[in-house]
Amino acid sequence: MDQEPSSQKGEPTPELEFVHKVLIVVGIVGFAALLYLLGEVFLLIFTSILFAVVLQALARPIARLTHIGRRLSLLVAIVGIVALVGGTFYLFGAQISTQLAVLVEELPDAAESLSKSLPFFSVSSVIKDSSISNLVTSAFAWGSTVFGVVGAFVVVLVAGIYIAVDPHVYRSGFLMLFPSSTQGLVKDTLDDAGLSLHHWLAGQLIAMILVGTMIGVGLAIIGVPSSLALGLIAGMAEFIPIAGPILGAIPALLLASTVSWQLVLWTLGVFIVVQQVEGNIIMPVISKRTVELPPAVGLFALVALGVIFGPLGLLLGYPLAVVISVVVRRLYIHGALGEPLGDE
Repeated sequence: MDQEPSSQKGEPTPELEFVHKVLIVVGIVGFAALLYLLGEVFLLIFTSILFAVVLQALARPIARLTHIGRRLSLLVAIVGIVALVGGTFYLFGAQISTQLAVLVEELPDAAESLSKSLPFFSVSSVIKDSSISNLVTSAFAWGSTVFGVVGAFVVVLVAGIYIAVDPHVYRSGFLMLFPSSTQGLVKDTLDDAGLSLHHWLAGQLIAMILVGTMIGVGLAIIGVPSSLALGLIAGMAEFIPIAGPILGAIPALLLASTVSWQLVLWTLGVFIVVQQVEGNIIMPVISKRTVELPPAVGLFALVALGVIFGPLGLLLGYPLAVVISVVVRRLYIHGALGEPLGDE
């Protein structure tokens, strides 16, 4: 008997394979365009997903150790976060708030004094009419809308809890947007992106705690005012790789300049030593399985997303770049071009 053509055996023809690859590319471009048009909404959704990833990461070991079930483990994780934050503010809240108030009052005067002592250096002239200037301007405008920030924060918390409670519902609904022939590839992409975010967040949260503690202790030892608040700022800035350590050092250097140039050098030395410890000891140990982006790619991703989406884009630029890297590898390089993945 004659053999049936391959197209009759359910195997895709070259024409169908080409259409499949074109649809993947069109889908990626369309999603990128939609992301740009509805940027703020997508960033809030992404922030909610990050919060859900954190809750699930905390709930998994609780469920594994106590056998109390996933939803009860999530409740324990949420109560633990509230207790930790509340306890921290109860113990150090008054001191931190006082030091932050001092920083808010003294930093503008310190910047003005530095500009007068260094007439050749002017921040405004360096960034004037640039994309960085637009980012700084949007940062002040965005930060001044207090009620909008508080409302967005509440939305992120509530949505993140909903997603963490039943993530399969949202993933299944998202998969239904794609043809059945591509749902397997999209599912693998979501799983890979979720795992990458989990590892990256775990590494960054540990690094934030350690770096903030070391900076605060180091600044207190050398006598920089408001060292506790500066350590808190440095720890929070550590969430933004590459640019975060620089942003976190600026307030401390400005405040040290109001005391003496010798203290500025000591402050710079503290940040350099801590960043060397963080880059060569802490991160290699805690982020072995984290998706690593080349430094230049990560930096351009931070700047580009910050310019496009404002401060929230800058804050979420690196984890967004991690997800985009996974999507490109899975859907375009592997799915459209047929190239093997790097881990295969």
